[in-house]
Parts: sequence; C-alpha cells; structure tokens
Amino acid sequence: MPPALFLFLLAGWLERSWWGTRSQTDPAQIETRLARGPLVRTIDDAVTIERPADAPEHAPVDAGVTAVDLAASPEALALVRDDTVFRSGDEQAWFEIWQRLRQESDGNASPPRSRDVTFAQLFDQPRSFRGQRVRFAGTIRRLQEVQASANGQGIPSYWQAWIEPAGGPAAPIVTYFLFLPSGMATGMRVDVPVEIDGVYFKRWAYQASDAIRLAPLVMASAPRLPPRVTSGAGTSDVGGVALLSIAGLIGVTIIGLRLAAVSGRVGRKPGPERLEADWSGVVTESASDSLRRLSVPDVPFAPPRDRS
Repeated sequence: MPPALFLFLLAGWLERSWWGTRSQTDPAQIETRLARGPLVRTIDDAVTIERPADAPEHAPVDAGVTAVDLAASPEALALVRDDTVFRSGDEQAWFEIWQRLRQESDGNASPPRSRDVTFAQLFDQPRSFRGQRVRFAGTIRRLQEVQASANGQGIPSYWQAWIEPAGGPAAPIVTYFLFLPSGMATGMRVDVPVEIDGVYFKRWAYQASDAIRLAPLVMASAPRLPPRVTSGAGTSDVGGVALLSIAGLIGVTIIGLRLAAVSGRVGRKPGPERLEADWSGVVTESASDSLRRLSVPDVPFAPPRDRS
C-alpha cells in the first residue's frame, strides 16, 4: 500500500501542476454594459413590441450572405436594430423566423448548415450573423415562460432561457424556444447543460440589476440535451493510470500473501488432529504408588495399572 499511495499522490500532483495549467485558461471578460440610455423595461421580460420615436434603421445585411442562408427575408432583417429592446421594426423578421423554424421542425423545410459560434462572435458581429443558423453549447441558468404578443401564427407564449455559454465569458446568451423536452426543469434558478441550434436575431438590450446590458439573442425550436456520460466522467488519463497502478499493486500484494501462507503450511510438519491421540498408549502411575514402590527395595518392579 505505501507504493500505491505514493503513486496516487504523484499522479495527482502531476495532474494539477501540468495538465491543469495547460488546459484551464480564464476567458477574457467582455463588457456588456450599454453606454447610452435610458431603456424602457418590458414587463416580466415578455416579448413586446416597442415603437421608438425615431425612424428605424434600414441597415443591410452582409453582401456575402445569400437569401438561402437566411431564416427571414433580407428586407425584414434590414429593419432589425441592435442594442434595443423589441421594437415594431423587429416584428416582421421575428415572426418570419418563427415560421421558418416551425416548418423545419415539422419536416416541411430543410435547415441550412449551422455555424459553430462563440459569445464574442455573436456579440461583436451582430449584423454578420443576423438571420443565420448558429450553434453553441452552454448551461441554462434561468428558464421561464413568457407571453407572446398578438400574432397571426397562433403562438401563445415562448420559453425564455438565459444561457451561460460554454467556455465563457460570464455573460448570458438569451434564447427563445417554442418547445421544451419532456421533463426539463424550469425556474429562476436551474442548471441544465444544453446544445442550441437556432437562428441569431439581434444584440438585445435588457435591464440588469446594475445597469442596462446587452446580450446576443437567438431563436430556436427547442433545446437539445447532450447525451449523459455513464462512465469515465470527471477522470483523466493520469487518474486512470494511477487507479490501474493501485489496483495492480493491491492484486500483487494479495497474491504474495496467499503464496506465503501456502508455503508456510507445506514446510511445517503436520501435528495430530487431537491432542489426546499422543497420550492414548502411555501408562501412568500416581506419586503415592511410586513412593510406596521405592520403600520396598526387594519387591521386584511391576508396571503400574492403567488408571485411565
């Protein structure tokens, strides 16, 4: 056991000092605070249409993106403005995307290939990804149902998820779903790892506890739960080698102890099964008989009687 303990401690030290420093890096924090304000807060974060006093910006999407790659028409996407709450100019693109997602979930349309993205890409390049399919992984920290505004598609409500992206930073990606997997946990504090394959909409402004902040907003039919790992979770190569070494040393120790016990039994002369067996043929006499016999020297010796 001492060699096994030494190997285990050595493997743990190597894992912490070498592999840990190489793989664990702190992601750069991105400032999400909105520099300007104020912001009209929506009721319970519901999807409402805010009509601003100024005219909407007709910002075109990137020229390299074709209409086939988009989940809504370029004309509708050009009316969407970043760094704002939901506006009247967002309504057309918003419901066109939902219509496309419902068609894909029903099998009536083929979704284009999604692009793996990071939080920084979605946050820094909203126009480049607007209306396109994106894919990322993360952990849902808050999941609640919100009412939909009046619409002609019969959508009564959505599921709003605040997702901490995998790999950081500590800032949310807000995602709206039409459906949830059966039995999925909901509430203000949840911890559900998910994979998202949806459509990027805009860089959305929301009222945080400390300031007005911005978050990428994605629309998806439903979250996808990653497969559960049934074995080997949380272990590394070094840990596996250490466990195998310990098991091997324990096995060798047990085998050695058994071999030593067997060899000891082979070299030792076997004794009687019962202690009385060695005394069964011995004739004994009492002390008084011996003294009486010695006091009469002329009497020839006669074997004592067996008193057993």
